[in-house]
Amino acid sequence: MNKIIIVNDEITEKDLDNSISVTYSGNEFLSEIKIDILSDTDLTINYISTEETKLHLCFNILEGVKCNLFEIKNGLKYKLGYIYNLDKDSKINICKINDINIIKEQLIFNLNGEFAETNYLLKTISDKKEKYDLMVYHNASKTISNIINNGVNVLDGKLSFVVSGFVPNGKVDCVLDQKNRIINLTNKKCEIKPNLFIDENDVIANHSAHIGKCNEEEMFYLMSRGIEPKEAENLIIRGFLLNGLKQGQNEMENIINKYWR
Repeated sequence: MNKIIIVNDEITEKDLDNSISVTYSGNEFLSEIKIDILSDTDLTINYISTEETKLHLCFNILEGVKCNLFEIKNGLKYKLGYIYNLDKDSKINICKINDINIIKEQLIFNLNGEFAETNYLLKTISDKKEKYDLMVYHNASKTISNIINNGVNVLDGKLSFVVSGFVPNGKVDCVLDQKNRIINLTNKKCEIKPNLFIDENDVIANHSAHIGKCNEEEMFYLMSRGIEPKEAENLIIRGFLLNGLKQGQNEMENIINKYWR
C-alpha cells in the first residue's frame, strides 16, 4: 500500500508506486502538497504534529480513477486546507481518524465530471477544540457525495461540523447525502450546520444532524440486561466510533482506550 508520513508540515517519509505523483512546496508561511492520483490505488497518510502545523493539500483524481484514502492524525495543533478535484467517472473514498488537541480544517470537494463520486467518513474524539468546514460542489450532472461526520465530545472539548452542498441549475441527477452526529458528554456547546444550496429540482438531497447524549433506548436495553450505566455508555460510544470503519479499527480502538477502558 502507498504511504506518506507528514511530520508537522513536511513529508518525512513516502513509499509510493507509479499510481501516485507528489509534489511539495513551502515557505515560512505555508506548506503545500499536491497529490495526483493517476490510476486506481490505495493511499495511507499519517500526520504527526509536535508544534502548530499549517498545511494545504490538493488531490487531483484523474478521469476514471478510483482511490481509497485513509488518514490518521496525531498530535497538538493543526490548521489544514484540502481541495479534492475529481474528473469524470472518478471516485474517492476517504476515511479519517483524528487523535488531536486542536484542529481547524477546511475541505473543498470539486466534482467536475459526470459520475464523479466522493464518500467521506470522519471519526474523532474532541477533548479541546475541533472545527470542520466541508463544501461539496457538484459542478457536473450525475455526481454523488456521501458525507459522514461522527464525533464524541469529552473533557474541555468543543466540536463543530459545518457541511455545505452546492448544485447549480442544470446539473441534474445529482445525489447529496449528509449524516452528522455528535455525542456530547460535556456541558460545552457543540454545533452542526448542515446546508444544502440547490438550484436544480432534479436531484436527491438529504441531511441529518444530531447532537446529544447516548441514545436512551440503547442505554435502557443494555441496562435492562444488567450492564452498569457507565459500561453501557462506553459500549455505545465504542460501537458508534467503530461503526462503518473498513480500515483503521485497531487505530480507533487504541484512541478509544485512552478515554474508556
